[in-house]
Amino acid sequence: MMVGHTHIVGGGLAGLATAVNLACVGKGVNLYESSGHCGGRCRSYFDPTLERRIDNGNHLVLSGNQSVIDYLDLIGAREGLSGPKDPFYPFLDLNSDERWTVNLDAGFLVRAMLSKAGRVPSSSRSDYLQALSLFWADDNTTVSQCLDPNNVLFKRLWEPLAVAVLNTDANEAAVSLLKPVLRETIGKGAKACRPLMAKEGLSETFINPAIKYLESNDTKIS
Repeated sequence: MMVGHTHIVGGGLAGLATAVNLACVGKGVNLYESSGHCGGRCRSYFDPTLERRIDNGNHLVLSGNQSVIDYLDLIGAREGLSGPKDPFYPFLDLNSDERWTVNLDAGFLVRAMLSKAGRVPSSSRSDYLQALSLFWADDNTTVSQCLDPNNVLFKRLWEPLAVAVLNTDANEAAVSLLKPVLRETIGKGAKACRPLMAKEGLSETFINPAIKYLESNDTKIS
């Protein structure tokens, strides 16, 4: 084994990002992926039944996530993301057919405290106050352990947000991973809360450019 040479097991997004960051500073890297394709839960594939390309996984990037932006800049794929100019999130409750929109900027908690019109339907001021417990919860706590899963705001805002941002069920998603997301986004205002999604597909934005970058930097993928 070469001194300073790194072997990475797993070619999911985390493994790829690690390999890219090492390769960009001239480190030797070997990346191993047993499935035959990189990307893990962050990839696209062609579904012959639907006759269209499908994203495997639910991936929402908020514009304040600088780590993702830096990764895409390194692999030359930042233009693969697109989204609206404002942090508006439309919701639809499939059970009741209710629709509402959340403006996820730095003032959304203030609006919820001051006006019923600023809240998610059927939620209360106390529901929003409960969310503050996220910031002093133990890092081993899951989102659903910290926030009451039977609470209407949990079901209509926090759970879908946690799943979309962390790509993990709220029963398993760690509060320690959600807290920095909230600090980097809601804590920094509207410009950091814009929703960004892959224009073409997850593989085309996050995976294929990374593989191309690694191969051009003599990284062995097997």
